[in-house]
Amino acid sequence: RDAAPERRAPPPEGAYRFQGAPADLPAAARSSAESPQAMASRCNASDAGSRLGGPEAELNQLEEVILGKVQQRVPSRMSEDTFIMKTCRFHDLGDTGFIDLRQFQRAFVPFTTGIADQDVKMIFDRYARDGALQYKLFAADFARGTVRERCAGMPLGSEAATDQQWEGPEEVLLRMKAFICGQGPRALIGLASAFREQDPENARAVGPDEFQGIISEVFASETGCLVHEVQVGHLFQFFQQPFCPGQIAYDDFLQAFKDDPLPPDRREVVRGSFRRLDSDSEGLVDVNKIMRMYNSARHPQVCDGSRQADEVFDEFADTFRDCIAYRRGQRSYPTNLIAWEEYEDYWKFASSCFDSDVLFCSIMQRVWDLDKAPNSSIESRASLARPAAGLPAKSRAGLHHWQSDTLPSSVTHNTVNAPVQIGDVLARVRGNIATRGMRAAVDVVKNFYAADDDVDDLLDVYEFRKACQQSGITLREVEEQACFDACGVDPTGGQRRGRLLHLQRFLRMLHGGLSEARRDLVERAFRALGGDPNDQASAISPATLKQHFCAEAHPLVAKGELDAGLLLGEFLDTFSLLAHVRGGCEGGQVAFSDFLAFYEVVSSTIESDVLFDLLMHRLWPIDAQTLADQREAETFRARDASPPRSPSKRERWAAPVYDAGDQAVPRQRPP
Repeated sequence: RDAAPERRAPPPEGAYRFQGAPADLPAAARSSAESPQAMASRCNASDAGSRLGGPEAELNQLEEVILGKVQQRVPSRMSEDTFIMKTCRFHDLGDTGFIDLRQFQRAFVPFTTGIADQDVKMIFDRYARDGALQYKLFAADFARGTVRERCAGMPLGSEAATDQQWEGPEEVLLRMKAFICGQGPRALIGLASAFREQDPENARAVGPDEFQGIISEVFASETGCLVHEVQVGHLFQFFQQPFCPGQIAYDDFLQAFKDDPLPPDRREVVRGSFRRLDSDSEGLVDVNKIMRMYNSARHPQVCDGSRQADEVFDEFADTFRDCIAYRRGQRSYPTNLIAWEEYEDYWKFASSCFDSDVLFCSIMQRVWDLDKAPNSSIESRASLARPAAGLPAKSRAGLHHWQSDTLPSSVTHNTVNAPVQIGDVLARVRGNIATRGMRAAVDVVKNFYAADDDVDDLLDVYEFRKACQQSGITLREVEEQACFDACGVDPTGGQRRGRLLHLQRFLRMLHGGLSEARRDLVERAFRALGGDPNDQASAISPATLKQHFCAEAHPLVAKGELDAGLLLGEFLDTFSLLAHVRGGCEGGQVAFSDFLAFYEVVSSTIESDVLFDLLMHRLWPIDAQTLADQREAETFRARDASPPRSPSKRERWAAPVYDAGDQAVPRQRPP
């Protein structure tokens, strides 16, 4: 501590050439003895004898001159940057850490003798932001020459020069990553493929010329994310290998663009998708199986209609194969088997293109059907598919008679050779739903539509079983197979597994359709409400439905077993829910197709044609007397007169069935 520190030797006289006006310095650095006319002519022309060439080189030389003067005044126990910072702080009266141009000029008066004010201002603008100079950072950069190295050879005052002053390699990398990851996986893996093409020997390294060419091509000015030549040089130096000068390991460079390691939630779904692909737990999956299992139809962007399923699949297939080819290199042994490390590395690239963990995990779960993993509660129907286990062989009970079957046919025990009729199966299911009411029937439709999450009107086996479980429908394996035989379609494109069931066709068969008599009643009801069943453009308002629906005339309401308000609420709720599920009632109006679809569900819950006819006549004004009352009311309404009419259907059925008194005496009911 007591030893005197080594004193910095002063630079030799003339080393920075600030006392005279030699020919190899910019004219701005010459002494004040230079004539004003010479200085004025110098301001409009560059120094042809500049050692580096260019206006930026002139400013670099001026800074070297100023730094030489500073070094001559720096105390022995102090560094240049500390001395510059203290000099600027002396003029920062508010202790803000910033100084303006006027304060900067005052602080550097002892060091800028012979330098024009406009040159001093250009040096100030080189380091300042919005007219304010943070002198602590300025002192470090000015003393070390960081900015002078970055701006060497760049046009003075250009946008590139301004950017280069403040962007370091880390900032440039962040800007490059934000740009290329915003373009999607195809752009990011395209950058990796460009490095692979420049490495035919699979050395996993490239030189400065190859690196410059790739970056300049991918991040050109027309892309909106320009990376200048000087910035490329700084990036190369930043990643340059110390044991191999002049080369860069491009795997390390691309590591900055990947999500490595993957966040826990993302890695979990990636690992889950590989387990689903690797059913044999071998650690290797055939690439053809990966392409076959990728379900692009369930991709969220396909479901919302923003992209096509083929477009999504082609993007995945191309980028996946290119990523595997990049990882293996040009001289690798060709094989279709994909290891877990290669599979994970692809998703590290793709993951960086998604900011939200929720979105990434949702896409993975849907495209790989992770939400369709084997579920014991859904697969439990397999136990119902067994035949009559333990059934003894038939034996003769007499000379001409065989022993009868020992076990009856039931849901759990059935004859092996008994044929399954799809009509009988759906009739049983239809009857089970009818016992639970109209709300349950609409919920069944809702569950099957909800299972079709890719909105292609096709259900695979898992989706079908899940909808059956939610709807309380139990089917044996042979009955399920009969449903797929009757309503199934063949897979298309090779991207979906197993057979598919057409949703609309299955629901039509489940509801059984409308007979000619029932459809005629529905048409008459819609026509009585003011619509035309034969005109697709004809529609009625929901208010009209509510106004003309006569809940008081329902048999259960008339008997006092059901409240009219509850019945009306059930009708409005189920009608609106079914319209929402089907995507009907366009423009807020009820078309005949919406009205017909609702009564197809209603008809499936009513087995008797007589009861259906009775309900339609009582709930809607389709009888002759009601139609006549309506026409008469319209006539008198046009004349602004009160029509002499009989009580309406609603008024007749709203009256109590029994008269008030000591004993309930039933009144005569209307027909």
